[in-house]
Order: sequence, then C-alpha cells, then structure tokens
Amino acid sequence: MINLSLSEPDQIFWYVLLLCILAMVYSYYEVREFKKLKPIIILRTFLFGLILFLILDPEVELTHSNSRELKWHIYVDRSLSMTYHTHPSMGTLVTGIDKLLEQIKQRDISYSVLGFGNDLDTSWLQGDKSISDGSTDFGKVLESIRLQETDGLAGSVIITDGQINLGPEIPMESLDIASPIHVIGVGDETPLVDVAIHSIQAPPVIIKGEKADLDVTISSYGKIQERLNVTLYSGSKLVGSNLVHVSGGGSQDRIQFQINPIKTGEARYTAKVNALAEEINIQNNKQVVPIQVLKNEYSIALITGAPNFNTQVIKRILGKNPRFRIDHFTYKPNEYSIPMKTFWDTNYDLIVFDNHPIQENANEWLSSLRVFAKKLISHKSSVAFVIGEDVHLNSLEAYLSLMDVQISHRILEIGTPYEWELNSNWDSFFPFESLHAEMEISSNLPPLRAGIELDSTNGTTLSNYSISDVDAPLLMVGEKSPLRFMVWTSSDIYSLYHRSQGTKLSAMASKILNPVFSWLMGTGGSQEFYFRSDKNSYQQGEKVTLIGKSIREQGSFQEGFVYISQNGDRINSKPIVYDDENELLKTQFWASQSGQLDYEVELVHAGETTKVSEGSIQVQESQVELNRVYLKREPLMRLSALAHGSFQTWDDRHKILDQIEPQSKTEIHYAKIILHDNIWLILFILGILTAEWVLRRRLGLM
Repeated sequence: MINLSLSEPDQIFWYVLLLCILAMVYSYYEVREFKKLKPIIILRTFLFGLILFLILDPEVELTHSNSRELKWHIYVDRSLSMTYHTHPSMGTLVTGIDKLLEQIKQRDISYSVLGFGNDLDTSWLQGDKSISDGSTDFGKVLESIRLQETDGLAGSVIITDGQINLGPEIPMESLDIASPIHVIGVGDETPLVDVAIHSIQAPPVIIKGEKADLDVTISSYGKIQERLNVTLYSGSKLVGSNLVHVSGGGSQDRIQFQINPIKTGEARYTAKVNALAEEINIQNNKQVVPIQVLKNEYSIALITGAPNFNTQVIKRILGKNPRFRIDHFTYKPNEYSIPMKTFWDTNYDLIVFDNHPIQENANEWLSSLRVFAKKLISHKSSVAFVIGEDVHLNSLEAYLSLMDVQISHRILEIGTPYEWELNSNWDSFFPFESLHAEMEISSNLPPLRAGIELDSTNGTTLSNYSISDVDAPLLMVGEKSPLRFMVWTSSDIYSLYHRSQGTKLSAMASKILNPVFSWLMGTGGSQEFYFRSDKNSYQQGEKVTLIGKSIREQGSFQEGFVYISQNGDRINSKPIVYDDENELLKTQFWASQSGQLDYEVELVHAGETTKVSEGSIQVQESQVELNRVYLKREPLMRLSALAHGSFQTWDDRHKILDQIEPQSKTEIHYAKIILHDNIWLILFILGILTAEWVLRRRLGLM
C-alpha cells in the first residue's frame, strides 16, 4: 500500500504559486511565436511545479505485510538421570520421543529439537540420540526460549525429569517468557537410594598440638530410615567413629569429630560412611581432605659476640611471638652464658649472629666452620647475620661464604649515617606486608650508619641506602637450598627502633624484621595463605566449596579470584569473599567437567596481583545424577503454570498434542520516504536543469 501525505499550504506557498503562474504566463506570451522554445517552457513549468510540490513536504508511506509460520521448540533432557528410571526405560524413552515428534510432523507443525544437559545441541534429528550428559543446566533452556522469542516462537515442549544440578533453579515467579511452555515429566516420583559424604568442614591450616573440629555432613536420598556408621581416619589410624540416623529425601546430617595432629606437614583425613545394599553409586561414600599442620614451637639460637644495643631490640621482637623459644648465648671471657655444647646438640630453626664472631672468639669459630656447615645442612637451620661494630671481618667473611655471599669493596664511609629505603623487591617477597605507604607519610625515618658492604649477586636486596648509582644493600636475603639467610649490614637496628618511637613509624623495626624472621624459619610452611576444597572428589555437576586462611593476622587483601583450568585451558573464574564469622576466605564453583580440575588463587593487595595458592580436585563423570533419579514434579508444574502451559506425565504425553497447534506471525513492513531528502529526486531536478541547458545551447541562446 502506498500513501502520499502533504502538509497544509501556508502563505509562502500561495505567494510562490502566484509568482510561478505570472512568470509562466509572461514567458508563454513572450515566446509563443517561437515554437523551438516551447520545450524549454515546458521543462521550466514542470520544474516550477515540482518545486511547489516539494514546498508541501510530501511524504510517501509504503506498507506491506506477510505471514510467517512459527516453530515449536522441543527440548529433550540428555542428562544421565533420564536413563536410570525404571519407567520408562531408556529404549522406551527414545522410541516414545521419536513417535511424539512424528505425530507433530503429521499435523504439519514446524518444529526444532534441541537436546540439553551440560549444553544445548541440535543433533537429535541427525541421529544422535545418546543420553549421557553428566549434569543438567536448565538455565540454558530458558535463555534459549527467551532468545528465540525475539524472532518468533510458537511455544516450547520440555521433556525432563526436573533434576537440575548445574546453573540456576527453576524460577519461583516471573519467567519473562511470553510463549507457552508445556512439560512432559519423565520417571517415577520415588528417588533411588543413595548415601554420600556431602562435605567436610575443617580449617585448612592448624598449629601442631592444637585441637580443631572436623565436621562431616552426610546427605541421603530415597526412602530410607537407617543407622549408619561414620568413621574418620588419619592415614591408617582410626580417629573416631559415630552413628548417624539418616532419613533420606535429600536430608543432611552433621557429625562432629575432634582432631589433634601431632606431626607437622600435610595431614590427610579420610571420612567414610558405610554403603547400603540398595545403593547404585558408592563412589561418594568416602572423601579425603588435606590439612596443613604447622609447628607449634620454633627454636632460635641468638649468639652475641660483644655487648651492643641491638641485642635487646632483637630479643624484644622475637620474644613477642609465643611460638618462638630463644636460647641466648652471650660470649664471656673463655665461656658463654649457656654452654656451647647445648648449641651444637640442639636442632635450631634459626641461628642469629649478633655482633659475632668478634676478635676474642674468632679462632674458635674459624676452627668450627666445617662443623657449623654440617649442622646447618643436617638440622636445616637458617642463619641471620646482624652486623655489629666489633665483628671480626675475616671470620664473618668465612661464614658468609657458606651462603656464597662476599664482602665487596667499600664505597660508603663506615659509621656515617645515610638515608635508606625499602625497594621493589620487598613487595615481591612480602606482597601482603607493604610498608611503602607508611614510610611515605612520615619524614621521621632515621638515617642508619653504614657497616659492611656486600656483593648482592647471590642474594636479593630488600632495603638499600638511598645513594644514586650505588648498590649498597642494607638488608639482603637469599636461599641456598635448603638453607635461607639474612644479612643486616648496619649496626643501627636500635636507632631504627628507638628513634622512631612516638612517630607513625614506631613499629617499623618489627614490621621489617618479623616477616623476614618468619620467612627464614618458614613459620607458615611454604606460603602465606592456605586453601583447600571441602573434599577431594566430586561428581560432575556438584558445587565445589573452596576455603582459605591466612597464617598471620596481617594477611589482608583488597579482592581475590580463583581461576579454574582443565588441561591448561582456563574454563571458569569466581570471586573470593571473606567470611567474618568463621574468619575464612570462601568461594564456590560448579564441577562442570569430569577429570582433573586445577585451580589457582590470586589475591590483590596494594594494586598488585599475587598467586597465593594452587591445587586440584577430581571430578567423577556423571555420577551426581544417580543421587536424584526421580521425577521432580512440583517445580515442573510451577514452570508450566507460569508459562501458561500444561504439565503431563510420560504416560499422558499424547495429551500435549492437543496443546500444539500451527501458529503464524503476520509481519508488517513499513517504509517512509521524505521526498525533499531523497537523493534520487535531487538528481532528477538536476537532470531537468541539465536538459534545459542542453536545449538552450543547441538553440544558440548561450
């Protein structure tokens, strides 16, 4: 249909019309004797008429309509639970679906078939009628329906048992779907029997000798009323056993054990629940969780060669940690405050040389160099050197050589105070102990006197003197496997400690030395944060809970993420949140794919991202579906009611055909053309002017 609309003529239009008429009458009388000029007059008349027409703002509206048949979408649940129903069997299910599709086709109804489970597919009509997906993501079905409605959808038929174990549940209220949804419910409403260890709650890291609660949650499905035995093992040793009464129907029961590990390192606890005779899946009746056990006491040997002000500062900093036991060996003429036999016989985690060795005991310690080296290796001790004014350089250099550290040529003047700073290596070593902000807001950082100068080739400089073009370490750390070492090159620790009192940097000495001492002794094991999953083995489609804990109160962060990968390819990521009540870091994600899933935990502190933990879990293929082999009628009935559809059981599936009718959609296409903006009309006017110009030229009027 074509419709032309014009605006109402205004005063300007009538003036122009009058002028055009007068001009054309005058032109006609002027040239009526010259027949050759009549074509020009005709062209001008047509052009004036066209201009008058355009003044009325002409608009051409074009409309046409066509009818398009709408498709019905048939969604078939391909998850493994569909194959374990006794009624219908898998063969009957596939045959029944094909027969239903044939009946729809005979009624000349256009349709598409989509399978759903882990994902959507369209291979049913191509002959792929396997039903083996390990999970059911119903959210993708609803997303597909909403997407197809934008192009037109007659309605949908969903064939499923309603067991959803991946993605969102069926909505309780609005679906935001206009087309009807009919549901065919598959299976009996009585679930199969299954008992499983749902989760194990325990701290990811504890201190040796401390007691901790370990909670085992048992889930049960089906019609059962049984008393089951739940046992907990540490390795092959029985930790405890409890009876629990399970009532099925998806109920969960919690049993609490108390653990008290006596060995450090990783302790692996195994929880078991005895299987029932009717169970199909018994893989989930046993789970293992690892717990990191840290030492409850660290032995430190502090050897002071000559009295100095640093000694009390070091003891005060170390003494604030109740897990540190300090043996202080102070040199006296020809003896020590504690017999050195105690030193040589005791296994120390850290040995601190405080202004030691000195001239008076240099020969003694030079002769003991080889024995000392063997002690470090056999006891796996770390060493810290705090340089004093009385230290004997030759002896010190011999002991530093055990760490491949050398004293370099002197550049700074010994005993002269210099400004100093923590460098970028500090943040790399201790990403959650950043001190730059505190140092920047204060101008009271005391300069420290220069002592020995080190070659930093075989170590990492964490702090250095602020002198341009000079590499002069103040604090250097390093590792010569399996030993760790630290060297503080200034004799001025006490100046940093005392002269910063009463300022915003009053705890700066402790904040620098505490993380270094902890790193030397590995008080947190090998890391700052410990994460673990709530069990070691999952079934495909289960939710994985990951919990973590910092070994120190200072382990703060801005935000965190866990990244999940399989075979090196990243497949998911989730944010990490802090649980204030339990003081734990938590995150959850779905075990969406079978096999080994690897995870990495990254935390952001002071704008820098640091990987703090990694691990893996095992995902068993498809077994989660065995826990829930029954028809979940109520949510499916609610879904069909919300979508103005109907619900039918498998035996009454043929009644759905009464609801499926051919539908079409009439589409009206509308176009509007504004002539004075139309390029073709402008070209037409130019063509008329060009034709007049050609005629005038041929007649010799130009």
